[in-house]
Amino acid sequence: MKNLIVISGLSGAGKSTALGFFEDSGYFCMDNVPPVLIDSIHDLVLKSPFPGAAIVVDARGKAFGDPLKYLKGAKNRLILIFLEASPEDIIKRYSLTRRSHPLGTGIEEGIRKEKEMLAEIREVADFIIDTSNMTHKDLREKLREILEEISKERIEFTFRIKSFAFKHGIPSDSDFIFDARFFPNPYYTPGLSGKTGLDEEVREFFKRYPQVDEYAEDISKMLKMAKEGYESEGRTSLFVSIGCSGGRHRSVYIAEKVGRILRSSGEKVIIEHRELGVRG
Repeated sequence: MKNLIVISGLSGAGKSTALGFFEDSGYFCMDNVPPVLIDSIHDLVLKSPFPGAAIVVDARGKAFGDPLKYLKGAKNRLILIFLEASPEDIIKRYSLTRRSHPLGTGIEEGIRKEKEMLAEIREVADFIIDTSNMTHKDLREKLREILEEISKERIEFTFRIKSFAFKHGIPSDSDFIFDARFFPNPYYTPGLSGKTGLDEEVREFFKRYPQVDEYAEDISKMLKMAKEGYESEGRTSLFVSIGCSGGRHRSVYIAEKVGRILRSSGEKVIIEHRELGVRG
C-alpha cells in the first residue's frame, strides 16, 4: 500500500529536512499543503508511479479551516509525523538563518502561538520527534527508521541515473553531473542518427571505442565510493546525470552501461532517459 506521510510541527524543528528525506526516497512531496487537499492528493498518488507522498501541513493550514478535521477524516490513510524542538534550539536556528517566524511575530511569541495552534495535531501524531540537539544526519536517520517500520521493509539505497541533452538544460536535482560530449558521436554515422543508445547498432558503434566503457567503469567506481558517504549522512538515494549534445546516443549508452555495472554488484538502480521519455 502506498503511504501518505503528513509532516507537521513547529517551524524551525526540521520540516524542510524531513520533506527532503522523503523526496530523496522517491516520494512525491509538497510543502505548506492546505489540509482540505489531503484526500485528493492521496487519491492522485495511488494512481502515480511514486511509492507514496509526503506533505507538510503546518499552522498556516488554519487559514483553510480546522486541519484536525481533515487529518482525522483521513487518519486510516496517512501516517502523521510531528516535529518539535526546544525554544532555545529553534531560536538558535532562526538566528543562523536570519529568517522571520512564519506567523509574523517575534520568534519567542511565534513559538508560543504555534505550540497552541498545533497542540491537538500533536496529540494524534503517530510519531513525535524532538529534534533538539539533532543534526540533519540524525533526523534523516530517525526518519529512515520510521519509514522502514511503516513499510515493513528495509529502505534500499537507490542510484537514480538520468541521461540528458546539455542543450535542454542540466537536471536541477543532480548530485553528480558527467559529460559525454568528448566521445565520438554516432549521430554523424550513416544509419545511426535515428537510433539511440538503447539500440544494438549504437552499442556496436561504441565497441570501437573502449575508452567509453572505461569511462562508465570509472563513473561506477566513483558512485560506489560516494554511496558510503551519502549513507552516513542518512541519504537514501544519489542522483546522477550524464549528458551529451542531443541526449540520445552517448549519454544514453553510458547511463545504461553504468546501470548494468552497479546492478551486477547488487545495487538498486533506476534509469531515466529524459530526452527519450523512457524510465526503467
